[in-house]
Amino acid sequence: IIDAVGSPAIKVYYDVANTTKMGYDIHKEIRQLGRDIICQFHAKENGFLLGKGKVDFKRVKESIDAIGWNGWITIEGATDRKLGVLKSYLHNQNYLREVFAI
Repeated sequence: IIDAVGSPAIKVYYDVANTTKMGYDIHKEIRQLGRDIICQFHAKENGFLLGKGKVDFKRVKESIDAIGWNGWITIEGATDRKLGVLKSYLHNQNYLREVFAI
């Protein structure tokens, strides 16, 4: 689609959880798309707190670093009922800050 449209305004908002769920190699895909095509990353775990699901965010960071990307990462975090909304989102934020050393 990106090639067919041929506009520099068309970019990929890369969702690591959905792509993982679909069975794609996200680390290979991130490198294939590269920093010029990816405009932003969507960090989530499809129902789990960040770091508690299937996405290996440490490898995601390695892949992001490999392409020299330094833009936005948006959190869509699940809420753990025992922790509640505030503590769940603090966990998610702190987890990404730890992994990405922000």
